[in-house]
Amino acid sequence: MQCYTEVIAPTAVTHAVALSFIGPQADNLVVAKTSLLQVFEVKRISQAKDNGHHDHADAQSRLSLIGEYTLSGTVTALSPITLPSSRTGGAALVCAFKDAKLSLIEWDPEHYRISTISIHYYEGDNVLLPPFGAALSECESILTVDPGSRCAALKFGERQLAILPFRQQGDELADEAAEDADMAEAESEEQPGNVTLKRTSTTQALDSKDDITPYKSSFVLPLITLDPSLTHPVHLAFLHEYREPTFGILSAPQQPSLALLDERKDCLSYTVFTLDLEQRASTNLMSVSKLPSDLWKVIALPPPVGGALLVGTNELIHIDQSGKTTAVAVNEFAKVASNFSMADHSDLNMKLEGCEIEMLDSSTGNALIVLNDGSFATLSFKMLGRTVGGLTVSRVADTNGGNVNASAPSCVASMQQQKLFVGSEDGSSSLVRWAKDTPTLSRKRSHAQMLGQDAPMDDADDAEELDEDDLYAPSAVAVKRAASVANAAAVDASTTYTFELEDSLNSLAPMNNVCLGRSPRTGKEKLELVAGIGRGKASSLAFMNREIIPNEIRSRDVAGAKDIWSVCARSREGDKVSSADTYDNLLFVFDGESTKTYKYADSAEGSIIELDETDFEGDGETVCVGTLANGSCIVQCRRTEIRTYDHQLGLSQIIPMSDDETDAELKIVATSFCDPYLLVIQDDSSVQILQVDKQGDVEPLDAAESDLREGKWLTGSLYAGELSDGQSAAFLLGQEGGLQVFSLPETKLVYSAPTLPFLPPVLSADAPQRRGGKVTLTEVLVVDLGAEGVTRPYLIVRTAMDDLILYEPFHYSATTLDARATGFTDLRFRKVPFTYLPKYDEGLDTADGRPAQLQPAVIGGRNALYLPGGTPSFLVKEATSLPKVLGLRARGVRSFSPLHRAGCQQGFALVDGDGKLKEYQLPGHVSFATGWSVRTLTLGEPPQEVRQVAYHEQRGIYVVATCRDVDFTLHDLDERQRDDEPNLKPQVPQYTLHLLSATSHKVIQSLEMPYAEIVTSLKIMPLEVSEHTHEQKLMLVVGAAAQRGEDAPAKGLLTVFDIIDVVPEPDDPESGIRLHIAAREETKGAITALESFSGGLVGTAQGQKIMVRGLKEDGTCLPVAFLDAQTYMVSLKTMGRSGLSLAGDAWKGLWFGGWTEEPYRLTLLGKSRTKMEVVSAEFLPFDGQLYLLVVDGKMDLHVLQYDPENPKTVSGQRLLHKSTFHLGHWPVDMLLLPSDLAPFAQQAPLTNGDSNGHTNGTESSAANAPAPAPSLFHVLTTFQSGAVGLITPVDEATYRRLGALQTQLTSVLEHAAGLNPRAYRAVESESLGGRGVVDGMLVQRIGELGAARRAEVLGRAGADAWGLRSDLEIILGRGLGAPLSREARSVTQTYDPTPIPYARFCPGRPEVLAVRLKLSKRVMLLRGSSNNTGSKGLCLE
Repeated sequence: MQCYTEVIAPTAVTHAVALSFIGPQADNLVVAKTSLLQVFEVKRISQAKDNGHHDHADAQSRLSLIGEYTLSGTVTALSPITLPSSRTGGAALVCAFKDAKLSLIEWDPEHYRISTISIHYYEGDNVLLPPFGAALSECESILTVDPGSRCAALKFGERQLAILPFRQQGDELADEAAEDADMAEAESEEQPGNVTLKRTSTTQALDSKDDITPYKSSFVLPLITLDPSLTHPVHLAFLHEYREPTFGILSAPQQPSLALLDERKDCLSYTVFTLDLEQRASTNLMSVSKLPSDLWKVIALPPPVGGALLVGTNELIHIDQSGKTTAVAVNEFAKVASNFSMADHSDLNMKLEGCEIEMLDSSTGNALIVLNDGSFATLSFKMLGRTVGGLTVSRVADTNGGNVNASAPSCVASMQQQKLFVGSEDGSSSLVRWAKDTPTLSRKRSHAQMLGQDAPMDDADDAEELDEDDLYAPSAVAVKRAASVANAAAVDASTTYTFELEDSLNSLAPMNNVCLGRSPRTGKEKLELVAGIGRGKASSLAFMNREIIPNEIRSRDVAGAKDIWSVCARSREGDKVSSADTYDNLLFVFDGESTKTYKYADSAEGSIIELDETDFEGDGETVCVGTLANGSCIVQCRRTEIRTYDHQLGLSQIIPMSDDETDAELKIVATSFCDPYLLVIQDDSSVQILQVDKQGDVEPLDAAESDLREGKWLTGSLYAGELSDGQSAAFLLGQEGGLQVFSLPETKLVYSAPTLPFLPPVLSADAPQRRGGKVTLTEVLVVDLGAEGVTRPYLIVRTAMDDLILYEPFHYSATTLDARATGFTDLRFRKVPFTYLPKYDEGLDTADGRPAQLQPAVIGGRNALYLPGGTPSFLVKEATSLPKVLGLRARGVRSFSPLHRAGCQQGFALVDGDGKLKEYQLPGHVSFATGWSVRTLTLGEPPQEVRQVAYHEQRGIYVVATCRDVDFTLHDLDERQRDDEPNLKPQVPQYTLHLLSATSHKVIQSLEMPYAEIVTSLKIMPLEVSEHTHEQKLMLVVGAAAQRGEDAPAKGLLTVFDIIDVVPEPDDPESGIRLHIAAREETKGAITALESFSGGLVGTAQGQKIMVRGLKEDGTCLPVAFLDAQTYMVSLKTMGRSGLSLAGDAWKGLWFGGWTEEPYRLTLLGKSRTKMEVVSAEFLPFDGQLYLLVVDGKMDLHVLQYDPENPKTVSGQRLLHKSTFHLGHWPVDMLLLPSDLAPFAQQAPLTNGDSNGHTNGTESSAANAPAPAPSLFHVLTTFQSGAVGLITPVDEATYRRLGALQTQLTSVLEHAAGLNPRAYRAVESESLGGRGVVDGMLVQRIGELGAARRAEVLGRAGADAWGLRSDLEIILGRGLGAPLSREARSVTQTYDPTPIPYARFCPGRPEVLAVRLKLSKRVMLLRGSSNNTGSKGLCLE
């Protein structure tokens, strides 16, 4: 029983489309990342000039996330659609999913999220598919939408076409006319037919506007009914400028194959069909045959060019409406692969595999080609009248921005204001702005135009000679427009385009390889995850941490400090305040009894000088210190009074806190600053707001006639920003928890939301009152979060359980479409999907028992929110992500203050448990968009692709294997280079090994591997280096495959490197190590996997054998045992010194085996079913049982168990299949990681202030105690989509609780695109009645419910809030990154000396395991392989 959770959502962009989604004039971008849908808007940020003004003309465009939605499906296509009526006046979206599903989505302005209009699925009993042929999931789905939004077509299966018609303007009138005609016909007949009655009932159902759907009934057409030759469709697309929906399809009567090029050359044909949606019929308009066999895509071209562009791997072909073809070859292979006539531009040496083409300039029809290496090229059309006379392809020079994009494209979307979005699955995606540069010489063409003045006359004559009977012929206006385009073609021939990078979407995809390591920045108690991400020039090395690791700038001792405040005090010149000083210059430190004042020195060292001769009152408790009047007025809030000072700390005012009626002394419990106002919460639940005037005096606001004075308030905050149109406002929580907003300085009630304590999904002023289900609120805060210039306001509410709930404001009017109301008119709040597990510390409570306040701060160019605690956190938001909570790598923190001084710009200061004042800055070039702290490092110039990475713990270095593409040279048998090689040579990777310092991230050494030697595996493992002393040493082992051509057999190479000491370079002590080859062995088959075996040996999967080798002193690495494999081993894992091993075959499933040292023998204990494409596998021990996890080629997770007692396993020979779970992402690797949290059964009841026995970092006794051996393990799974998943074992009680909760949430929550999460995860398998895997992604969505509904769901599932928090803490991997214990299998490739016996995983049958360990005759009889044993190993068939 396990639970799967994604700790990092997918980051690879698979599809993108630009449309006006949230409004008729909106500039939106919808991005699909496998199973994640994101909606962005484009914001323009004005650049500030030196004079302080903003240049709006040179504004930079930035992507800002509006919302993201997890999908229970894999997106295969996106396309915009224009409906006759929509809720926002904007466009809708058609989403295609794997297994033939279509969802029609629009924006819901009432709830400020996407809304599913309909879902259409063409699987199961709805569609009859042939019993033979490929399965539905194995066939590519193609979605295309008619340019006039009349219908959408989905090609699914091998040759099925689903047509989904959409309603158009006037369809209701046509339906009424048809109804009248049918009624008249029915009245004339004596007995009305069934068809008439059916038509009438349908029309009556549509008479109500609420029942009218934007779509009509869809239907499915087998492609062979359109044309019997459409047996192997390649691609299709709807075309422009046709009166009826018309599409062009590229197909072949037989499967195209380059291996059979001589027999199947030029076998493709392009056919145009027009559809009659009413009659469900089609008409063949045109067909072009004998097209090149390597064509793979059809692109419909809008006017003025029109027609279709066929894209091949070596050529581009344009076909107009009459069937005229124009082709251009972009490399030398076009003429070899095809006899089709085309212009020769082979000098371009382009490869069009995987390229993306998008219209660039609508006036000329020019297009942009994004090649597979990320570079840009332009495609222009030479217009001769209204026909295309030629194609011109040219590369964009690097000086014009041809290299601004480094990733291979997966999609390209053309946006407003000359912008393009280039999505990628191989790296970061780019937002590019383009501009057209026309040389001045192109304007002086009037003489040439006069020479060709007869051409427009010819075009006009042609317009008059058009056949009036031709329904598909262009109009005279279109002909004249084409003539003008032809005249502009010569002008545009010399036009160049320039491209500039505006913004980017960072990506972790694909993850090539991962390892765990340490660095001085992370500390000894934590590990960091290091991954090689990206492909080609977009690849880099990513250092990932669950916490923010700031750079420590300075540390100083401040005895007994409990609270600090850093402020910027400015001088006042008359009525104006000086703006020259922007850095903080004063520091106030409260030690529990008195407050001391310090002044920062002007130097960058940040030294402080204590100020004694000032009027500042240091005796007694100081609640907080802040500034008003732009820093010219310093405010000291004491417990019973407020004092104000000038910039030199001269006393200005003393304002006592007292009751106006009784003169009773009141105490200040909370404050909120928002220049020029100060909000004070007093202990009698009253509120006082003070304002500073132009003379610098602070006076209370007159609120005699306002509800502000008479009401009782729990807490409140001040805000001035986008939400309030820049005006100041007070957000207060009433006695019952309702939200009330008062404008300042009028203190007028402008907004009220009494239902806030019910935590509804959408908070509005007119929401009905509820009964029951309230939560106790303790703090409310309105703050702008996000990067500078791309911030968004959020309403943040904290509960008594220290939970945080985030609300995002929006405006909605039920009477006005696309309402652009501002301020508090029609204001609503939408709950943001957000998971936060608090680490509350009672030691930081204030004197009155209130929790420490949340503190907004500008840190590292981001507007963030500090969450206090012994282990504090930051709430941060990137422009392209939702708010995320990241822990801060600091323990025992007492106080926090933002800090902005010379040498520590936009930093912060902390007081730790030892009383030290430490100044920090966020590291540069770090992204928090994934909820992790991610820092990337490129290797090489140009950047090389990072393929393998390993960590050497003793040396403190990373060993990284990178590759770059080089030309492949074909050699004959005598190793001589052949002379018949082409100019455009294929590329092969050239690998290089790098030693990278874990401290400075500096490359110490680079060693290039031999040519055509592909590194398949790289690990650091202990090897026995002496046969006499049996000494073991950490060595670098590299497995490689050498392939010199398809006619030569592949060879394997095993190289063992030792890291030796050398004389370091001057002033560079890290350079004192080098790689030294200790052994190198050549094998017959390619080495595909490496693993460490006990005894200082290395296991290799090579060809069809698994071998265990030992390092000899003479430099050889000879085998000591072997095991015959089946087909192709892709995974090899061991579990410490237990002797347990896993071997995954690419075709024959998983093998579970054992290993003994005396004598050296390998044996097979059990295996899975015979047919299973293993991609990755890993152990998972839990509760005395051993589970084996396997991810196959269908992206399904299989949970297996070795249980010889079960009769289904045939004495253990067959692994027991427990459950199957669909992951939805292609796996890369799996790592077994220990957790420092206790298992579910050992969890103590979680209370506020305790987290399962973990300290808050201030208890030294717990820190000095030895860490116990972990009994809870996770399996970390990385994927090519950039996602990171976590598989956690759960006990029976937890499984029942989480399973019941999952069932309840499946029926209660609204699922994006109308998809079923249960159907998405379910997989038909051989384990009938097996226990399933809990979907942790669904469980953590419980926070989207309101308080009452959430309590109801928890009650039905038999859970409670505290228990759920404890469960989420474990399944979300909060205990990861702990130091490795000696019982855990070493995840940093170090040796683990503690054995784990077989009997632990097979209770009650130790004799069976003992027999198998000794490889006795009984084992041989059970296996039937007694004749297959050798002196060095065991051969099991």
